[in-house]
Amino acid sequence: MARGVAFRWVLSRISALFIVASLLVGVAAAQQTITGVTANGALYRFIVPSPWNGQLVVYAHGAVPTGAPIALPNNSLEVQMFAALASQGFAIAMSSYAENGWAEKNGAQTTHQLLGLFTSRISAPTRTYLAGTSLGGLIAVDLVERFPDQYDGALALCGVVGGATLQFQHEGDGRVLFDYFFPGVLPGDLLHTPNLDFSPGSPTFMAVANALSIGLVTPGQPTLQFANVAGLPGSTPDEIVFSGITLVGDSLGFNELLQRTHGHNFYDNTGTVYSGSADDIALNDGVQRFSATPAGLSYVAKYYTPTGHLRIPMLTLHTTQDPTVSFSQEHAYADVVAAAGASQLLVQQFVTRYGHCNLKPEEILDSFHDVGIEPARASLRLRFAGPPDNPGQPVFPGPVRNFGISSLGLPSLARFKR
Repeated sequence: MARGVAFRWVLSRISALFIVASLLVGVAAAQQTITGVTANGALYRFIVPSPWNGQLVVYAHGAVPTGAPIALPNNSLEVQMFAALASQGFAIAMSSYAENGWAEKNGAQTTHQLLGLFTSRISAPTRTYLAGTSLGGLIAVDLVERFPDQYDGALALCGVVGGATLQFQHEGDGRVLFDYFFPGVLPGDLLHTPNLDFSPGSPTFMAVANALSIGLVTPGQPTLQFANVAGLPGSTPDEIVFSGITLVGDSLGFNELLQRTHGHNFYDNTGTVYSGSADDIALNDGVQRFSATPAGLSYVAKYYTPTGHLRIPMLTLHTTQDPTVSFSQEHAYADVVAAAGASQLLVQQFVTRYGHCNLKPEEILDSFHDVGIEPARASLRLRFAGPPDNPGQPVFPGPVRNFGISSLGLPSLARFKR
């Protein structure tokens, strides 16, 4: 998954440049910063403001390219979010994890250690909350479900809350569908592709981008067929093309995952019936099929498939048109939680906007309030108007308490049946 993670990592930093301009941050307070290294080699950092309100936010970051240095979370949005929380009196604990890539296992282990480390080096917090973005959102779900007695609530932002299996199934479908509609653009196939540079502007990136752009106007409009079958989000041609590039780039990360499974395939589309093309019979006859192995499926399911068994409040926040972590992940998690009889502890919020983690800081801070965090200054108990593309309209329709997204009647992004 190294190449796919690298692509998402670059995009997250590009997106952050646009988000930072709208940051709402309180006046910075004096703070203490403590750093260290865990026994497994992960870096960690504690930010303790003065005065400290006694509460702790434990943060889990998203996936980082396998080739990147081990480093603490430091993109612009994260830095400003930490500053905003500290200005309200909250301490923050974060780590790098001891490895990059799809580090759900190590990320969960390392993140879970932070509370004990914080207690030993600082003091025991009065309340502890989890927060995570993207892969970190799944890590937050993992820890909330397995260790509910150690946390008081959690917030997953643009998270893989429906589970790794759903995420990788979507990425694998994206690759086999791309190969069907655009044969020969990429070398090899889903499970047999050389490690490719897919950074913006690279030859492989441009080949995919050009194929999708040209496919908007060539006979049959293969790009629109691909988008319809794969469930690509986007309301403009540029967004649809960008979503296609993102999905293909993510699928190139399967090499890293296959290393984690020791070569055991975790993707299976032998029973998938694709629909939404100009000729679904030809599509289903011609698309390449792969059969998973039990060992491959077991690994992906273990790291991690949510159980839905909640005992503390869990809140999620997601954009409705996310090209990296599909909004359908929210529907899947709502269903799992409902089956476990815990819907009363799940609040799912959404913002009608395109982009992965394309969230405003005031929206994030407001969500922290909704999961139970009480700001030190009442002035930052934010309620806010809609995004620029929907001026004057509330982002969250009415009170956002104790409902699942599936109950809102929102359209699922899934366009094919299993």
